[in-house]
Amino acid sequence: MTEKFAITDLLKQAASLLPANAADIRDEFEQNLRPLVEASFAKMNLITREEFDQHLALLSRLEEKTAALEAKLEALKASTTHKNHH
Repeated sequence: MTEKFAITDLLKQAASLLPANAADIRDEFEQNLRPLVEASFAKMNLITREEFDQHLALLSRLEEKTAALEAKLEALKASTTHKNHH
């Protein structure tokens, strides 16, 4: 979902909460509320779902590399300890 679509969807949902007989002010409501919502979202330092997924994938790869390095370190420690006892 794009950022603009999410804001538009949110505004439409908010406008739909207005009473049915207030249909004539729904468009005006959406137009006046949009700048406020966009400004609020901009201040929140949000990221898109795509960016979140990219960071999650990177984190997963880093966890795998860390686990592999930890296993190698343990193997080296065991090898060193084993050599020192003989």
